[in-house]
Amino acid sequence: MPAPKLPSFFKVITAKNFSFKSRYYDERKERREQPLKEGRSPLKFKRNNLKNPAQKGRRYRILFLIIILSLLAYKLLIN
Repeated sequence: MPAPKLPSFFKVITAKNFSFKSRYYDERKERREQPLKEGRSPLKFKRNNLKNPAQKGRRYRILFLIIILSLLAYKLLIN
């Protein structure tokens, strides 16, 4: 039973409710979502830490630039 409405000077805005029933059943989507409902993750992630030599070189290059810029800033601020 809804609460009785009392007179008020202010208009109360309420959200409109609707019900939407889907028309189609997607079996593949249902199979994809089933492991999530059971609590296990369907994806397995591998941790490959810097196996690519380009990433390793990039790390050293960035570190080298930071050191050079720090020394340059120190030199400019001291003199």
